[in-house]
Amino acid sequence: MTSNPCFECGQCCQHFRVSFYHGEIKGNGTGIVPAEFTTKISPHLACMKGTEKGGAPCTALKHSKEEGYRCSIYEHRPSPCREFNIINDDGTINVDCQRLQEVAKQKNLINFYS
Repeated sequence: MTSNPCFECGQCCQHFRVSFYHGEIKGNGTGIVPAEFTTKISPHLACMKGTEKGGAPCTALKHSKEEGYRCSIYEHRPSPCREFNIINDDGTINVDCQRLQEVAKQKNLINFYS
């Protein structure tokens, strides 16, 4: 496994509702997100399946002992997933990511801080 802490965590993909404009879905113009991984939540919004209410994993998230957490549609993920990073554009730590890591650490779900 690589040293990327996201591969050892995956908490963002298991906590947030990942909602986005329906135009990002493949078949809706220029969209790239596979439709089978999405749920319609309004006339103009969709979300990743599994994340409809938050607090549950996205169906695109996969885990194995060898590779850790990985997005099975990484190259075709929606904009909220592309925009959520450990480090913000200005170089500061993403506080939402840090908060999720701390909660997971307390629940012994991840151990990359040791």
